[in-house]
Amino acid sequence: MSREQGQEQKLTEPHGQPQEQEAFGRRAAMLLGSILKQPVPAEDQARYNTFQAIARLGLGRECKLAQEQLAAASSDPGGESMFVRHGQIDAWLRFGHLYPTELAADVRHLLTRNDPYHMVHGTENHKIMNAVSGYLSAQCWPGWSHAAAVKERCQTYLEHYFTRVARFGQGEFDSTTYSVFYLTTLCTLYDFCTDPVLRSKAAMMLDWYLANTACEWLHGMFTGAHSRDYHPTNTNSGAAGGTTAAWLYFGGTVPDFRQGEPHYSSILALSSYAAPWPILHAARDRSIPFEHLETHDVAGASDAVHDGRATTLLAGQTACSFPVKGYGYISRSGIRKYTYMDAGYALGSLADGRRGDIVWSGQLRRWSLDWSCRQQESTLFFTHPFPDFGHPEERYMERWLGSSPYEQVIQHQAALVALYHIPVGETYQYGPRDAFPSDADPYIDGFIPEEVLLLLEQDGEGWLYAHGRSVLVALKTWRPAEWVNVGDPARRRLRSYGLTNAVVLQTANPLDYSDPSDRELPLAEQYAAELSRFREAMQARTRLDMSAMNRAQPGLGYTALSGDFIEIVYDGGRTVNGKAIDYSSWPLISNRFMYAGLGAGVLDIASDSGRMRWDYNKWTVTMIEDHQVREAGEESHAQ
Repeated sequence: MSREQGQEQKLTEPHGQPQEQEAFGRRAAMLLGSILKQPVPAEDQARYNTFQAIARLGLGRECKLAQEQLAAASSDPGGESMFVRHGQIDAWLRFGHLYPTELAADVRHLLTRNDPYHMVHGTENHKIMNAVSGYLSAQCWPGWSHAAAVKERCQTYLEHYFTRVARFGQGEFDSTTYSVFYLTTLCTLYDFCTDPVLRSKAAMMLDWYLANTACEWLHGMFTGAHSRDYHPTNTNSGAAGGTTAAWLYFGGTVPDFRQGEPHYSSILALSSYAAPWPILHAARDRSIPFEHLETHDVAGASDAVHDGRATTLLAGQTACSFPVKGYGYISRSGIRKYTYMDAGYALGSLADGRRGDIVWSGQLRRWSLDWSCRQQESTLFFTHPFPDFGHPEERYMERWLGSSPYEQVIQHQAALVALYHIPVGETYQYGPRDAFPSDADPYIDGFIPEEVLLLLEQDGEGWLYAHGRSVLVALKTWRPAEWVNVGDPARRRLRSYGLTNAVVLQTANPLDYSDPSDRELPLAEQYAAELSRFREAMQARTRLDMSAMNRAQPGLGYTALSGDFIEIVYDGGRTVNGKAIDYSSWPLISNRFMYAGLGAGVLDIASDSGRMRWDYNKWTVTMIEDHQVREAGEESHAQ
């Protein structure tokens, strides 16, 4: 079945495309209307103007103002002008027939002035914006002196990039901000590329990106571990670019469009692309807890790496039939992600190598617990504070931005252990950022939003217990912890001093600790009863082995509520029930809905309407009858 036939199939599905299109249309109208109300900040006028103009023209409102915004952005696109060039080529192809002569000339001059379309250095989102903008500009103006060379260069980059991502994942993976640009650029390409083969590839890559996000989506929250997360504490309402884009496709709690960058999704709201039902189903069905695995930031052994960095050849690969290596965007040895998704919460983390492997941790969120809640800050994590740029004036502690390169994690289902081993006197040079002393902040800080926790209790053994309505939490630091104020006096953080430390986190669904007799109690007493039973279970069934914490390579073992024993040694092994975790066998994507083997280029997704296969070798989407999609539950995985 061709992709076009597949689209026709989706129209007849029982949970149907017509209903989905209607719901998407309502969200798109809400988003576009909200974008028009956003103020344009002085420091980012060109980008705001460009994407707000697209929203205005798409709605047919204030078209004169939209033209003025496009004219202003084309005359002064700013330093990172690939954002503006992408928005301008999209606006030209959608609405250029409405432009007055002078604006049309200004836009053409911006897009065909010299040759700015290079994909040699910089972030992945910059490169894909340049590639799509350059390709479509050459398509629009074939008489441009650089058109042939630019079109060939940009198409070559796109096809190589698609091939790498569909087999080995991204470098800039699951960013709550930048993931929007992979969707917007591909929607522009899908809507306006005249080459049917490249257009079909754009559609399949849109499907891939949404599939990669779907199983970490929880009722409006983009959960799990993230690269480039600018909003680590604001998970539930802020309209970050990537979160807004995922909400537009998947639904859930409406973001607060007054904060964040929702304007970038104006292209998505107007695009003709429609997400396939199996992916939407995977983003919404939380009826059964499941494990979700991903691999990112790796490449084939002969492939180029990010910005020419030295990376590690990953020997003994069992996940694919040929050797792979780190891609080097975040880590020299690649990224393995693990998320445990329950009905009302998600616990997610990643493994990113040993000391010295981390390239860029200043915007990384290595692990977090996120849960459904009406308040905007329903997340919990610890971190050894580490800046993004390393400038002396950077207010990194107040922003909670970034994760230390000296933190390593193991997770198995609802339990997690984070281990910290901060060296003395090391000056850490990371990626394009300034060097920074390793022990400038000899402690770990916990972000624990007390206002969204119904009950928060501590016992005499150093454990903290909390009830968050949709999650139960128990946590303990190896060294003593105390509440401190930093910045806002109304906001406390849990701080534990010491260069070597650990956090043990156990989570649970409150329904597992409820009792029918609780229904007669007021809600506050119901929550107290559930938390009490949870605490009793923790005391009776869990055990900590901290005997190795004072060694040169510290380690910690934890017997979880499930009865499983997880153990981690810093820069050493990680085991579950005595069996070493084999990261070399990690798939590209695996969960109860979908499976893609590392390097295979084939993604299978199951839903209540059947099974579909995305083959990125043949570039086809087909219905499959007898193929059994592997599920993460077939084997016990942990990270």
